[in-house]
Amino acid sequence: MKVDSVNRREFLQKSAVTVTVVSACLCGISGCAMYTGISETPAAEPDAVSFDGSILSVDLAAEPTLQQIGGAVKVRNADTPDGLIIARVAENEYAVASLLCTHRNVELEYDHSDARFRCPSLGSSVFTLDGVRESGMARRPLRSYQATLEAGSLKIRI
Repeated sequence: MKVDSVNRREFLQKSAVTVTVVSACLCGISGCAMYTGISETPAAEPDAVSFDGSILSVDLAAEPTLQQIGGAVKVRNADTPDGLIIARVAENEYAVASLLCTHRNVELEYDHSDARFRCPSLGSSVFTLDGVRESGMARRPLRSYQATLEAGSLKIRI
């Protein structure tokens, strides 16, 4: 029986390549958010978002993603430490909830075809648009926020 000897450097190089390939494959199969915690939901345009007291305003003319029904953006800044996910559900209807899944704090995504917020991570938690947990590993609901349209802006009470 022949035993190949591998030095430490070769072993580490081969291991690093293996880990990189496996991670890339898994990321392609199940989505990178499972590993990074960051969803594919685009960030809101910085110039479209302003904060005044307890009201977050989104200038809809400056946020192209929310100009389309089915579009969704995330807002993460000092005024919203846990972040928000904002989805355009219908012509004049928006849903706003906390961005992070209550299971593993992974950023949520909006599924327009099913009208649900979904966690792309392990456990695949699913929430209604008002934050109620429907399935998955999460045990707590999302925090939902009231949003109203006023003169081309979406006003969200934080």
